[in-house]
Amino acid sequence: MVLACLFLVVNNLLALKPKVGYDWKPNNFGLIFKEYKAPTSDGFKINVWFYPAQKALDDDSLKFYINNMNAVRPYIPDTVKRPTIVICDGDANNMQYQLGFARAYCTQGFNVITFDWRGFGGSQPFPMDTNYLVYPEFIKDYDAVIDFAKYLPSVDGNRIGVFGYSTGAYLSFYIASQRPEIKAMVGRGIFTDYQNVLPNLRKLSPERELMLPEGMDNNSPRSNWQSFKKPLFLIVGELDDRTPKENSIEILKNIKSNIRELWVVNKAEHGGMKAPEVIEWEMFLKKTTRFFNENL
Repeated sequence: MVLACLFLVVNNLLALKPKVGYDWKPNNFGLIFKEYKAPTSDGFKINVWFYPAQKALDDDSLKFYINNMNAVRPYIPDTVKRPTIVICDGDANNMQYQLGFARAYCTQGFNVITFDWRGFGGSQPFPMDTNYLVYPEFIKDYDAVIDFAKYLPSVDGNRIGVFGYSTGAYLSFYIASQRPEIKAMVGRGIFTDYQNVLPNLRKLSPERELMLPEGMDNNSPRSNWQSFKKPLFLIVGELDDRTPKENSIEILKNIKSNIRELWVVNKAEHGGMKAPEVIEWEMFLKKTTRFFNENL
């Protein structure tokens, strides 16, 4: 639990806060992975970490890798096609903070893919105004990752699930509504559309000039829930003041899926040390793993 929490702290504000480069990589915590560059339709390179399904290390082995940061477990290609979970970042930091999620799922029999938006982490630089809430180009980044993922030898291209939180949940909903390869989605801290949450965000952060690209809400859950027919599991903190639970309730009420679930986590907030996945990590893992097992 302590190790997981190191990587589960999600920024509390819906506004861009990219971190370039990495302080650590998966091998520093004994995880088998391979780094790729996924090309986008407009010529950018998106940095991807692919974690094949693998056994969890025992405590002594884990300590070895933590204490020997240059040690790397060998990557052995696996041609057995497995269900794969694509984890979508929010709007802050980069994918190094998803190591807790990746470690949890890849040791439960899933392949896992994490990636960085353009301008984040190890992806190609991109000029960015951090007062923007999101960039429409992130849709191209996400599409590039799904295109890349489905052709990996060990990925079952018909059993891909997505998990996104905050801005990543908003974007995951759109991608899942458009891509037939994606069979199920878990979203944490999702919102119906930016126009709904923007006034509240401005009240919470009056010092920032928060802006939204024109037409971005064409990609919102509100604009696409009539065509959403896939299993959906939404998780939200009871005390979330950025993406209140009413957003998740409204989305689940309007989608066309026969499988829809909601978990409101008591005393949880949007992010930070009181995010749902931090204060209820074991239950979070149990519920989301069960959902993906049942629907992928």
